[in-house]
Amino acid sequence: TYTVGCKVNQYETALIEEELEERGFRVVPFSETADYYLINTCTVTLRTDQKCREYIRSALRRNRMAKIVVTGCYAERSPEELKKISPQCWVFDNHQKRRIAGYLAKEAFGKEGAGEPFEKQILISKFPGHTRAFVKIQDGCNSFCSYCIIPYVRKEVSSRPVNEVLSEVERLLSSGYKEIVLCGINLGNYHELIPLLEKLNYLEGLWRVRISSIEPLHIGEEFIGAMKSLSKICHHLHIPLQSGDDHILKLMNRNYTTHDYQEIIEMVRKSIPDVGISTDLIVGFPGETEESFCNTYDFVKKMGFSKIHIFRFSPRPGTLANRLPSRVSAFEVKRRSKVLNNLEKEIREKFYRQYLNKELMVLFERKVQRKRHNGRAFYAGFSSNYIRVLAPAREDELNRLISVRINNVDSGFAIGEILH
Repeated sequence: TYTVGCKVNQYETALIEEELEERGFRVVPFSETADYYLINTCTVTLRTDQKCREYIRSALRRNRMAKIVVTGCYAERSPEELKKISPQCWVFDNHQKRRIAGYLAKEAFGKEGAGEPFEKQILISKFPGHTRAFVKIQDGCNSFCSYCIIPYVRKEVSSRPVNEVLSEVERLLSSGYKEIVLCGINLGNYHELIPLLEKLNYLEGLWRVRISSIEPLHIGEEFIGAMKSLSKICHHLHIPLQSGDDHILKLMNRNYTTHDYQEIIEMVRKSIPDVGISTDLIVGFPGETEESFCNTYDFVKKMGFSKIHIFRFSPRPGTLANRLPSRVSAFEVKRRSKVLNNLEKEIREKFYRQYLNKELMVLFERKVQRKRHNGRAFYAGFSSNYIRVLAPAREDELNRLISVRINNVDSGFAIGEILH
């Protein structure tokens, strides 16, 4: 299997894998020769579309006789486009994802129930390749930001029952996971977010709950109060901004101003001083003048984010932004993106440097290749407020919450030593 795109997609791939194994399949790495390849696609940008097509073709090169199962948002948006790549491509839209395992079981083993969900409810119990497990609690979006195709490919807005989410988290805890990342297409639309956070906070064996991404207008005093009072909720929020210019925000149909956004950030920081706030920015949106871009640059610098994901505007057929005039040249988009990338490094380092000679609790996730100190390997992990930390550690310190004193900041990491 291979997943392109967001945490929700990654969760849904894990769910399909679990059901395939229940039905008798053996899941192997995508790089190996297999009878079936599953590609869970994304269609947020032209580049993600291209990546999806590349992975389909690479699977066909590996085994010309293999069946290529393609699902996800690209499959929802342009099924015929994908079918043209090869007659070996079987395309399932987002609503058909739960039928994939049944369909393949019938095709491979002649079992009845083709196209039907598994007889019992499938909840994931493992999240391959990750120390933190993602749990999808919400699906769909009806915000219709002018640049975004997602409301057209994930139209149905829904929330999972609280008890179902708790059951899944308990299964993951029994498999040894210590941190759960709650994710959704528009997470703030989850119908009982605060009651869910309160219940998760008291689950034995769960060390951390991380909120993946939440829109600014879903953050209010009650939410901040819950985040502050519940000890297991990570002090990190990813709050998409997209532009620091009010005219561009209006063209994007974002429904807030930079003043609104700043008030929300200040309210969060006043209540939770050590909070890390990361964000998303789109560069080169139609109509973004040099003045608009400078407004974004200045606003971002003032906000002092801990991390920024920078995306170059990608026109999506069917969206309002695709029809807007005053396109920014590719050269200018590239230049502005580079300027913002340099700023991102500067403000992330500034945020990290606040913790020099201080202690952070870090959940170590992976070994860092070719990096050693006094014969000991370096391991990487994250603090509660999403600082990437490197420290010399032992294998048995993976997936453990350990106190680290930060001594240096370099190459996008805070570097420290474990305090035993």
